[in-house]
Amino acid sequence: MSGLPDITAPVRYEATELLELLRVLRLSPRDTAFWPRLCVAINALGRGRSAMLLSRQGERWQPLALCAPPDGMLEMQVAQLLPQLIGRAARHGHATLAQGDDAIVACVRLLGDEGELYALVEIPARERASLNELLLRLQLIADLPLSRQEPTDAGTAGTAGPGTAGAVDAHLLELLDLAARVMQEQAFGPAALALVNGLVPLTGCDQVVLGWKEVSYVRAKAISHLDRFERKAENVQLIEAALEEALDQQTDIVYPAPPAYGGVVLAHERLGRAINHTHMRSLVLHRADESPEAVVLLAAQTDRFAPELMHQVSVAMHLMLPWLADLHQRDRWFGARWWQRVHHQAGQWFGPDKPVRTLGIGLASLLLLFVLVGTWPHRIEANAELVTDSTQLVSAPFDGFVQEVGVSLGDEVQANALLGRLDVRDLLLQESEIGADLRRYIAEADRARAQGELAEVEIAQARVAQAQARLDKVLFYLQQAQIKAPFAAVVVEGDRRDLAGMPVRQGDRLFRLARVEGLYAALHMPERDVRHLQPNAVGELRLLSEPNRSIGFRVQSTVPVAQVKGQQGNHFWVRVQLTDPPEDWWRPGMSGMAQVDAGRKNIAWLLTHRLVDLVRMKLWI
Repeated sequence: MSGLPDITAPVRYEATELLELLRVLRLSPRDTAFWPRLCVAINALGRGRSAMLLSRQGERWQPLALCAPPDGMLEMQVAQLLPQLIGRAARHGHATLAQGDDAIVACVRLLGDEGELYALVEIPARERASLNELLLRLQLIADLPLSRQEPTDAGTAGTAGPGTAGAVDAHLLELLDLAARVMQEQAFGPAALALVNGLVPLTGCDQVVLGWKEVSYVRAKAISHLDRFERKAENVQLIEAALEEALDQQTDIVYPAPPAYGGVVLAHERLGRAINHTHMRSLVLHRADESPEAVVLLAAQTDRFAPELMHQVSVAMHLMLPWLADLHQRDRWFGARWWQRVHHQAGQWFGPDKPVRTLGIGLASLLLLFVLVGTWPHRIEANAELVTDSTQLVSAPFDGFVQEVGVSLGDEVQANALLGRLDVRDLLLQESEIGADLRRYIAEADRARAQGELAEVEIAQARVAQAQARLDKVLFYLQQAQIKAPFAAVVVEGDRRDLAGMPVRQGDRLFRLARVEGLYAALHMPERDVRHLQPNAVGELRLLSEPNRSIGFRVQSTVPVAQVKGQQGNHFWVRVQLTDPPEDWWRPGMSGMAQVDAGRKNIAWLLTHRLVDLVRMKLWI
């Protein structure tokens, strides 16, 4: 960046001196001395610490002038600042970037013939509150490099008419003062009225109107020198038609239309005849990358619309537009503000340039609508098992130990099939002891009979009978030691892994046998869902052994007493009749999952009813 012409340190100017400098610059030739003086003026106008002018020719940046103190940092940081600022400045006309807590760098796009012109201004952080005003100042002179007026004599320069460069420069401070007055208002109505009343003497027009877009129509919000006006009046309706005409075309309108003008000015022509104004200019205002939001209509009986002045007014209006839009939004009632926010957000999300997002949001909206108003079959889920009433328990015939188990859970057994065997070693010992006692008692009876001792004979015979009874009992237990199936059935309880070697007492349950006949299903219905169960409801169940096959059923009865089922809480026992014919592979005790049809319910209710029930229980509502 070395070799900049006429590098000048920052200078502070009084307002009149600054205006004189701008007037002289507008009339000066665009030689090498022009750019350093313009850089000084821009730096002073923006209250900057330093400033720099750059021109882009193709892909190269050419520095034109630098205004900075000896220890200025702007020249050293320009390579890092340009990529972050130029893109936004090219789209919006200006851009800012905070440099820590010490300064703010502003970039403004200038109009000129030297390629793309940009001004960088390093503004101290203490000026943050006045940043919008400073940007407005810089925007108002953005067209200064384009001015090519020939110098005039000193006697006429200061008294030029409204269309001359001197008059335009004289309006700079007036525009700044007007912007400050408008931004001091805290309500939209007073701010709009201050704007239109301030533009009348500044532009020399006879009437100024501010129109604001509301949904799809433009309403006149402020008319110069009128605190109130009747919206149904004919002139007001003609004004709104002219505002609508400019907004529809989204471009500034000049009336009378110049030659080869392609726009439509019919509404402006009708308005001109009605209010006897022969010249009008409509300035369409919009924020960056957004649709038009407001229109300013200027009307006069003579041509007072100098291009430079109109440019500065348009720039000032665009910079004041965000403040006016914020006031307009705050003055509306809550419903209108909410609808405007939704409409604005919808405009950002939907549009022809976002087809995928639009399609996705449309499908999501349809899905949400379907969830809110659509219905879906309500199915109650419950655990299920196959049950039969043709069952029999097989218990232990005497105290002992299980020596052998011949079946496992789910095995099919035939009648008299061996289920298990008890340990009989203790019984065999008892048999031997009782046999010895029996022989001894018989011998005692024979000896007493031989000696003629009748009483002793009776006693010995009684002892023989007692021993024989004990022996018969032991022999009976020995016969019962082999546990056999009483009929052909399926083992639904009792497994060798649990019974082998286990000590048992007489009457302990060892096996449960079930005949494969008269099968039905038992559902364990959760307590929270039993209220939705309808009489004679139908459903389907799937067993774990064949999860790909569904078995139909119909509800028969419900046991009206809740039962505790492990950690799953209270359940109701529901008996259902299987409507499908029995299969050979069905076995009592098989388990699975069942779904009972409870009618059609709203989809939103299906998704949220359990959460709603939980909240009601927690909050007691």
